[in-house]
Amino acid sequence: MEKIPYNTILDISKKVNIVDVISEYLPIEKKGKNYFAICPFHDDHNPSMSISPEKQIYTCFVCGASGNVFNFVKNYENISFVDAVSKVALKVGINLNVKKSNYKPSGDIVNKKYYDMYELVSKLYKNNIKTKYGVSAINYLKNRNITDDIINEFDIGLSLDDNSVTKLLEKKGFSKEDAIEVGLIADNNHTYDIFRNRIMFPLYSTDGKIVAFSGRIYNNSSDNKYVNSKESVIFKKGNTLYNYHRASDEAKKANSIIIVEGFMDVIRLHSIGIKNVVATMGTAITKEHSNLIRRLSKNVILCFDGDKAGEKATISAINELEKIDIVPKIIRLEEDLDPDDYIVKKGKDYFLKHLKYPISTLEFKLSIDKKNTNFNDYNEISKYLNEVAKELEKIDDKVVYELTVKNISKETGVDIQTINSLVSKVPKKQRIIIDKRVQKRKDKYIKAEENLLYYMLKDPNVIRIYEKNISYLTNKNLSLIANKILDFYDTNQYINMSDFLIFLQDDDKLINEVLRIDELDLPPTVSKDEIMDYVDVISEGLIKKEILDLKEKIKNETDVTKKVILLEKIAKLKQRSVNNGRN
Repeated sequence: MEKIPYNTILDISKKVNIVDVISEYLPIEKKGKNYFAICPFHDDHNPSMSISPEKQIYTCFVCGASGNVFNFVKNYENISFVDAVSKVALKVGINLNVKKSNYKPSGDIVNKKYYDMYELVSKLYKNNIKTKYGVSAINYLKNRNITDDIINEFDIGLSLDDNSVTKLLEKKGFSKEDAIEVGLIADNNHTYDIFRNRIMFPLYSTDGKIVAFSGRIYNNSSDNKYVNSKESVIFKKGNTLYNYHRASDEAKKANSIIIVEGFMDVIRLHSIGIKNVVATMGTAITKEHSNLIRRLSKNVILCFDGDKAGEKATISAINELEKIDIVPKIIRLEEDLDPDDYIVKKGKDYFLKHLKYPISTLEFKLSIDKKNTNFNDYNEISKYLNEVAKELEKIDDKVVYELTVKNISKETGVDIQTINSLVSKVPKKQRIIIDKRVQKRKDKYIKAEENLLYYMLKDPNVIRIYEKNISYLTNKNLSLIANKILDFYDTNQYINMSDFLIFLQDDDKLINEVLRIDELDLPPTVSKDEIMDYVDVISEGLIKKEILDLKEKIKNETDVTKKVILLEKIAKLKQRSVNNGRN
């Protein structure tokens, strides 16, 4: 793989801010002098990844993932270090002209043929709709206020009843079995296209690859309104949100994400200028969906269909999002309409008013409970208040809590004190991020080695003391870090944490270890005598290790003369240890 010179990477790092780069991938919030984000490298529920603009590093206090801006891009996008550096360089206007590496996640290599098939078929569908066979489909779309720009933007196409997909894939050398496997054709004594005489909407993966289609009737056919691709190795409905790849940047700009049910809802909202929107495509929000959503924003607005099924889907989505500490806002549309039909029927302004004043989850849940309660029946009022109490327990804001209780008291005729007695509310304290990384118990020798490395990373004088007095450390990883520090210092004649991390390039394991050492709770400066104390303890540990190694050799040695020689070496080492102790 082509390498990028250290000085070039260093120059790029000086021109880029890690906070700006990570904010392109994740929602971040400032707390004190650092920024925090949901860690994308483990199943994180609370923002546990700290980003330091001062040190230009990120560190997760739960899983331990850490590094600089290049390591983040490399690990987030699952690309090579060289490709990550090139990508970051482009963000600051530097084109390295580095040949893209062959590094790819193994899944992409295996599944490339499927992505290629879908891309090819999408081009066929897009071409079909622009021919004489597409006139009726175009008219249908335009009657629904879908313009040419929207058709092009969303790659809308048309399938014909001529088995053209089957013929095209065969002509291009794709196997029939693969096309069947991925849901483009079927075989029932003869092969035929799955999608026929339908307006075609491609569905995309999070990184913008076509992975499936949804086909809609448009010619008054009695067939099912929609036909969707079956789930395949590249398409899982529970892992896919329609328009995610387009909405990603828009959600970060708006600091919010709108979730709807259908892709036509997305397209309609896009047509009136609302682009920070994704669709679940009719399925309930899954854990995987939630994880994708929290990468975009914690400010979530649910706008599902206005009917009973939409109400049920909204409740399900709230419950799933609350598991990852997202409390969404809700839009409920009148007349049981979905967003697409609502905007067509009532217009843009009516929808924008809903968007400006969404309701809280509490208000939404209370409205449902209220709707299902007979307030002339005392038993039902009691049941209603017990349900309300569960929701009140979730309120953090004292003012919101008191106003809500006051309103409930008015509508039920039950006094405030009685309602409060039903609520076993414990005030929630501000969340404190706790470092959950496993800390192994260390003996005094490892402690001394880590402490010495801590000061080597900060003071050239300590590097010289190490070089003069110690040749290696008992712990292999720590010894490797010490050697890397020596290499860096010999080359550059200075030591600096952020530059040293760049020197380590893509050695994630070593970078994590260096950053862990850098976080040790030690004074920023130390005297030479204290450093020499560390040296003495380390020397004692090295002697002890050497004695243990010799004893192991003695166990396996059968030659008496050689055993005696080994025992004499042990005696000398013990004497050396005693002398060191006296000194």
